[in-house]
Amino acid sequence: MSMVVSDGGRKPLSVLDRVTAPVEERATAFSTFVAYAGRYALEGDTLVYHVEVSSIQNWVDTDLKRFVTFEGKRLNLRTTPTQKGGVHQTIELVFEKLD
Repeated sequence: MSMVVSDGGRKPLSVLDRVTAPVEERATAFSTFVAYAGRYALEGDTLVYHVEVSSIQNWVDTDLKRFVTFEGKRLNLRTTPTQKGGVHQTIELVFEKLD
């Protein structure tokens, strides 16, 4: 399973080479995007991602927990409170099955 989450309104780098792009642009690009992948297990109402690769290296070989609820055709995944920019937040992802 893989997950990619991006802030809206991200600006492109001023150059095509992400390594030589200005430091400020690279910092903004990194801080507004996260991706991770690995195996997962459903344990009751909790989805546990066993992270094998991530844009945040600290998450590799850890477990990320998401609380799961089902509402009709919707699957909701909610994070535990996390910090972003010094502010605690909870993120909710909503998936809806289409007919």
